[in-house]
Amino acid sequence: MYRFHKNELQRRKNPKITYTARLNRRLYEPEFLLKKEWAIANIEFKLKMIDLKLSRKYGRKVMQKVEHRIKKADSIARKLMKKGCKITFENALNRLNDIIGIRVVCLYSDDVYQIAELLKREKDLSLIKEKDYIKNPKKSGYQSLHLIMDFPLVYNETTEQQRIEIQIRTVAMDFWAGVDNHICYKKNPAEIKKAEADLKTYSAVISNMDRQMLELRKKVEKM
Repeated sequence: MYRFHKNELQRRKNPKITYTARLNRRLYEPEFLLKKEWAIANIEFKLKMIDLKLSRKYGRKVMQKVEHRIKKADSIARKLMKKGCKITFENALNRLNDIIGIRVVCLYSDDVYQIAELLKREKDLSLIKEKDYIKNPKKSGYQSLHLIMDFPLVYNETTEQQRIEIQIRTVAMDFWAGVDNHICYKKNPAEIKKAEADLKTYSAVISNMDRQMLELRKKVEKM
């Protein structure tokens, strides 16, 4: 009689464990990480220059924070499964736009669009897709402006495009997204139906507050 180790039995029952483990190994390969970290560093440099330019123009700090992350294997696996794709490293690169994610948080909604416009003017950045969830929030109430962009990595006579998703939002939108992630993300929808309804209501409150804060800033600037 053959006897299997507990982990082997788990893998046989759930092949996703094996696929995710393989994906995880590829994501931690030194060359892959180096390329992604290089892309992040270059985009964050551009964002610092944009922040400096806007801050000098308006006499105030525009960007409140800039964060980044490289998507983890379990999150990639879930997204590929949702798209009906096999969990492979190649599918992750070819089918997902947000393996690299950079988040920019600012105080006012008009800052969001100014930052986005300056990014789109960068000659070495190619805009692949723009998703405006501020003007058209998701059904959940989520608000943010997403830019999916390609950035060329030139090395050893080759050019390899690094795809990046840049999320730009206000402090209020970021607060809402953080609460939504804490309460709802990765949980059973049946268990959080009421919470989702409340969060959608609060999203409208957040949107109204953003408008009021922008109006207040403009009033103060005219004084």
